[in-house]
Amino acid sequence: MNTRIFSGAILFLLLFLSAGAFAQTAVVDVTQGLHKWIKEMNNSVDKYFSQDRGSEQYERLDELKNGLTGYMKTRKRLSDSLIRANATPGKRDDNALESIKIGMSTVMGQMRGISNLLSEDLRAEGDKLNDDIYNAMYGEQPRYLSHLEAFLAGTEVTKKDLAVESVAAYDRLNECINLITDLQGKLNRKLKK
Repeated sequence: MNTRIFSGAILFLLLFLSAGAFAQTAVVDVTQGLHKWIKEMNNSVDKYFSQDRGSEQYERLDELKNGLTGYMKTRKRLSDSLIRANATPGKRDDNALESIKIGMSTVMGQMRGISNLLSEDLRAEGDKLNDDIYNAMYGEQPRYLSHLEAFLAGTEVTKKDLAVESVAAYDRLNECINLITDLQGKLNRKLKK
C-alpha cells in the first residue's frame, strides 16, 4: 500500500515538474528577434537603400514604429495592471489575450510591408521571424509570445518571471522604436542628396 502511495506521489511530482518545465519552454520572446532584425536594418541601410524606394521605406518604417508603439503600450498596460492588482496565475483572460494577438498581428503585417523593400538577407530574416511569431501564436503546440501572454492564458507563471520579462521586453521594444527613428533619419539624409 505504501509503495502504491509513494509511486502515485512520484508520478504526480513528475507531472507537476514536467508541466512547469513545459510552461517555461513554451514561451518564445519575440522582442529579442525583433530587436536584432531592426538593429541589422539600421546598421545596413546602405545595402538596401535606393532613391526610388526610399520614401516608401520611410513610410513603411513609420507604420512599423506605430505598430510597435501600440503593441508595447498594450503589453505595458496589461502587465502593470496585473502586477498592481497582485493577480494570481491560473485565470484565463481571453479579451486581454486577443488584444495582444491583434497588436502583434498588426506588427507582423507591417514587418512584411518593410521586408519587401529590404536586401535579400534582411528579407529572409524578417520572413523567418514573421513565421516564428505566427507559429507561436497559431501553431498546434501551445506556445506564447511572452510570460505575460502565458499568464493571461491561465498558465502558471511566477510574478518574478512576469515582472522581469515585462521590463526587459519593454526596454527592447522601446529600443526598436528608437532604432527605427534613427533609421528614418538616415533615410531622410539619403533622400535629400
